[in-house]
Amino acid sequence: DPTNPKLPVAPGGPLATMEEPRRLQANCFFRGKEHSIQLSVSQAALEVEVEERRSTKRWRGHFDAASVEDLTRKTGNFKQFGIFCSMLEAALMKSSEAVSLELLTYGDLEALRCCKVGMATRPPPSTSPLSSKRYLILVYCVEFDRIHYPLPLPYIGEADVAALRRLVQEQQDELAQLRDELRRAQQEVWRLEDERLRDKAWHQQEQRRMTKELTEVKAAEKMLRAHVKTLTAELAVCRKGRSTSATAPGCPRDHHRSNSRDSRSSSQSRLPPRSPSPAGSRPPRFNPTAFVRSREQRRQEAELRSRGLRGPSTRSPLSASSCNSTSVASHLDRGCKQHGKENLGTEPSATLSEIDARLQALQAYISTLGTHM
Repeated sequence: DPTNPKLPVAPGGPLATMEEPRRLQANCFFRGKEHSIQLSVSQAALEVEVEERRSTKRWRGHFDAASVEDLTRKTGNFKQFGIFCSMLEAALMKSSEAVSLELLTYGDLEALRCCKVGMATRPPPSTSPLSSKRYLILVYCVEFDRIHYPLPLPYIGEADVAALRRLVQEQQDELAQLRDELRRAQQEVWRLEDERLRDKAWHQQEQRRMTKELTEVKAAEKMLRAHVKTLTAELAVCRKGRSTSATAPGCPRDHHRSNSRDSRSSSQSRLPPRSPSPAGSRPPRFNPTAFVRSREQRRQEAELRSRGLRGPSTRSPLSASSCNSTSVASHLDRGCKQHGKENLGTEPSATLSEIDARLQALQAYISTLGTHM
């Protein structure tokens, strides 16, 4: 059927623009044996060669356009040469489900014919040249029919030594390629296996770690629950005690405060007396009267030694003008009281020089105190 969209058609007409033969080759299996099929298609001729890969037996057929069209006409389903070649190419490359290829012997072809007409088949004699032929069958499936287009291929013998060597080399190359692919596949399998083992070990380690952490968290949670329970009990006890103290009659706060003051006073009364500060912590108190007396005594002794023995000079009574301030006299009197009342009784008055000396001594003492402070 030239209008079938499933079959490829050459642009510009079936094979109309072809100048050089177009060659196609593919491997097919017929009855469990591998065969190599080569097609050489030109504008007006078709050449088909089939080779059995293991035995290197070959069959070849050459067909012109007229013979191909006459062959299709005998089947009852005529095809033009270009359409037939396109159908053959599609079957070889397996690009369409409507066409396929089969390789039959002469006996197989006769059995197929006899089956159609219901006759018994008789195999040809082994010496007949027909027994050595092979028939490449192009099977075309339409909606309600199945058409077979047979292409007879005479036997041309086995391949020569060069062809055999070429075939062996091709097979060796193919075997080496398969070995390389197998080695790469094994390496990939080993790599995946190593990754799987590492992932398994990592997952087991993570599982152990998480199990340990879960155990620790459960233990911590148990301790926290016990601690919360204890604190809850203590809080309840504290609340109960506070409510009891608030409702029960007790002593008033004033009485409590008086008891606190009594306890503080009793504790203060029991404190030991403070010890006096050590003698070296402050300088000795200065006595101006003793200082003046000592200096006056030394002066008198010096005069006695220089002039001879004399009686003590009369002292003029202390006038009111000689004393500017009563505070000075009171201060001097307080200083004299420290040495005894007997001294004041024997000296009812003092000379002006003695008072000045005492004042100077007092000022010196005050300045001395200022330096020590």
